[in-house]
Amino acid sequence: MSTTVFSDVDWNKAGKQVGSLFLPHSPDDDAWGVIPYPAASIKNGDGPVVVVSGGVHGDEYEGPVVINELVRQIQTEDVQGQLILLPTFNAPALRAGRRTSPIDRLNLARVFPGDDFGTSTQQIARYVADRIFARANFYLDLHAGGRTLFIEPSTHVVMSDEMNPDVVKENARLAEVFGVGVTVQTSNMGDYRTSCGYTSMKGIPTLAAEMGMGGWVTGDSVQATRDATRRFLKHTGVLPRIATIAGVKTRWTRINGADAYVFAPCDGYFERRFNLGDPIVAGQLAGLIHQLSRPAVEPEPVYFKSAGTLYAHGLVGHVRAGQNLAVLTEDVARPD
Repeated sequence: MSTTVFSDVDWNKAGKQVGSLFLPHSPDDDAWGVIPYPAASIKNGDGPVVVVSGGVHGDEYEGPVVINELVRQIQTEDVQGQLILLPTFNAPALRAGRRTSPIDRLNLARVFPGDDFGTSTQQIARYVADRIFARANFYLDLHAGGRTLFIEPSTHVVMSDEMNPDVVKENARLAEVFGVGVTVQTSNMGDYRTSCGYTSMKGIPTLAAEMGMGGWVTGDSVQATRDATRRFLKHTGVLPRIATIAGVKTRWTRINGADAYVFAPCDGYFERRFNLGDPIVAGQLAGLIHQLSRPAVEPEPVYFKSAGTLYAHGLVGHVRAGQNLAVLTEDVARPD
């Protein structure tokens, strides 16, 4: 086990520690510097090791807000086992307010298990995979739609025929405990390089959540994230006495392949003809792409290829070819 990253948190030590992961970094303006990634460990007695992360993308804020609150509020005596908190998993991206790291332009949710001697994003992924996920019994990753996406508050569970059936069942139970209105079964179109894809394939019960949208933060979205996270932590047993309120019954859905996505066929300005939550039929008009600098050119219609419910859509009007315009889900039975 080799890594360039180091930490002032001792993951084996009992008690509450608040510190950082440190990634050596040598840019033009700092020959021997580091990039700090905030981290905390609260360890007390025997019990599960539960990891909670936020800020995998730097324009998603509900997770970091709620996890920082846990860092401040949770004390050693509240914990049974170990609670590991990573509030800004992609710290450079969060500081820049970007989805990806401004240092290497990589998406932390597409690099697992990482590389000890790769770019900065690959190195931090490798440290967390080897030193933190390797000890985890449960993992919760808090996301939001960020600056480019409107999305239903929801949980995501990774599903694959290669996964342990017991993990699939526990993931389903975690989604129900989390208690938001929609749960999406996903395979990321076969790409398991997300942190949740990695942990799921390693046999660790895992849940991802999309709890905000638009790149802003509201009291409602923070409260919903706070309540659901508390339910998750109580269920795992790591915070057995934490106060919780009941969630809602979740509706099981899936993103059914490439036809569930609508992508822009060309550059232009998209006139959206749908809203979040709309029922959609195959062949329905999704919208028009206008060429505003070419007034004689008719707008190009864009159609849905499949039926479903409008689960997420892009926020920006000025789009490029290949940009995601909408995502559909379809209802499915709860996985056995």
